[in-house]
Amino acid sequence: MRTRNSSSAGSVTAEFAVILPVVVLIIAMLVNVVVMGMHQSKLHQAASVAARQLARGEEQGSIDTSVSHMTSTQTQVSTSVSGQWATVELSSPVPGPLGLIPSIELTAEAKAPNQWTVEP
Repeated sequence: MRTRNSSSAGSVTAEFAVILPVVVLIIAMLVNVVVMGMHQSKLHQAASVAARQLARGEEQGSIDTSVSHMTSTQTQVSTSVSGQWATVELSSPVPGPLGLIPSIELTAEAKAPNQWTVEP
């Protein structure tokens, strides 16, 4: 039977205590990157829907409501119609812990051909 050296007792616990915060931080960052990707995908889908609504001639309030339902209430909507195209640009702050940094914003843009080139 071996006897344990008293100088190495508890070293595993100390190493675990040092490494644990780093591992937790890396996992939190990975989760936040996944959340950002999902939010970016929602922004692109919402921009496409809003561009189609704008091309059909729907009201700005209806477009804002559908965008906020699909993304978040903090999403900014910018619309423009020029010639044959309806354009929608969305911008939204990053969700999650990285959203506390005000300079990070996600954006999406979509265009759709106008449905009514002549008033019905």
